[in-house]
Amino acid sequence: MNPAPRAEAAPAATAPGALPWARGVRIVDRFNEALLAFLAVTLGILALLAFAQVIARYIVGAPLTWSEEVIRYALIWSVFLGVGIGVRRGMLASVEVVNAALPPRPARLLRWASLSLSAAFWAVMVSYGWIILGNVEGMRSGALEIPMTYVYAAVPLGSLLALVNTLAIALAPPAGFAEMPVD
Repeated sequence: MNPAPRAEAAPAATAPGALPWARGVRIVDRFNEALLAFLAVTLGILALLAFAQVIARYIVGAPLTWSEEVIRYALIWSVFLGVGIGVRRGMLASVEVVNAALPPRPARLLRWASLSLSAAFWAVMVSYGWIILGNVEGMRSGALEIPMTYVYAAVPLGSLLALVNTLAIALAPPAGFAEMPVD
């Protein structure tokens, strides 16, 4: 199993005769870039917070009681928000040996079947994410006392972003997606 080739998101067509969904795909790609920058800053802050937690615990002798929860919940959110970017850029693991062994037409059909199954998976994740939110309603976190629905909302929201990015691949494949070796 090899990771899928990493492909940058292709800019959607901007010509006057562009496809009707090109603007929507462009918006998705711009949102992904902004989200990626936000996640990079967030992870940097979390690294500093983890460092501060270690200093407070082992040098000062007074651990920060809230930092572990903040780091844990922010990492959960980062993973679920970041998975959509990974989907759009073709960074998720895939098995290319079957695809590479097929002639071009069946290989394209396999790619479309894969996209369809991925979209179905993310749709199910969105649906079950909403169910999870109902199950944790009224619960609060231990140290921060924040509603757990805030934490678990990462599941349906991140899955929705992954679904939107899967649809963006179908409408405007990233550079290299259609040209992946099939011989």
